[in-house]
Order: sequence, then C-alpha cells, then structure tokens
Amino acid sequence: MDYSKYKNFSEKEFNCSHCGKNKMQEVVLDFIQAWRDHIGESVKINSGYRCGEHNNAVSSTGTDGPHTSGLAIDISTTPQLQYKLIDFALHYEPKPTGIGIAKTFTHLDWLTVDIDQKYVVRPNVWKY
Repeated sequence: MDYSKYKNFSEKEFNCSHCGKNKMQEVVLDFIQAWRDHIGESVKINSGYRCGEHNNAVSSTGTDGPHTSGLAIDISTTPQLQYKLIDFALHYEPKPTGIGIAKTFTHLDWLTVDIDQKYVVRPNVWKY
C-alpha cells in the first residue's frame, strides 16, 4: 500500500497494536483521508487493522472480526463530531456497510456479504 497519498496519516497509525501488521484496504484509507480533508482538522484513529489474536482479545467478534479484514476502522469522536462523521459517511461513495456508535468513537466498515458469508447483515448500524 502506498501511504504517501494519505498526506495526513502514517502507516503506523493503522498497524495492529499487538503485532504491528497492517492489512488496511484502500477503500478505508481513501475514506479517512476524504474525511480529514472535509473537516480540516486532525483525526485520531482508535483502531485500524487487528490481527486475529488481538481482535479476539479486545472484541466479541473473535479471531476473524471486521478489523481483521482491513475493511474496518474506529475513529475517535465527540458527540458533535460523530453526527458529522456519520452524515459524511452516508453521503460518501462507496458508503460504509457497517456503522457502530460508541460514546468516544465511531466504527465504520465496508464489509460485504461475500466475505466468508459471515457478514450477511449488511448494511447494519448498531450501538455499543
């Protein structure tokens, strides 16, 4: 992946905090750069890629959750920024297929039904 086109982010920001691997997909990185360009202020990534072991330790989705696909991201948000982020995401193409709403972050993913037939409930929105 050529991270040089993502001028406001470094590859390290998306690495698994457990093993350092990074399998982020371009659709996610294109979105996060577009979001950063749109708001004109820094964006904190809470979680990008996660290896299966790390995901199993921090998520109920186990060893093959959304973050292990490289198609998911958790973005730090305030309540006001969260509304703006979701509005932006719903007008972005391609639209995310999963939106998770938490108090301090927003999860977005671009999973589709054809990924191991695990994510058949897409599109989907949930609250943590």
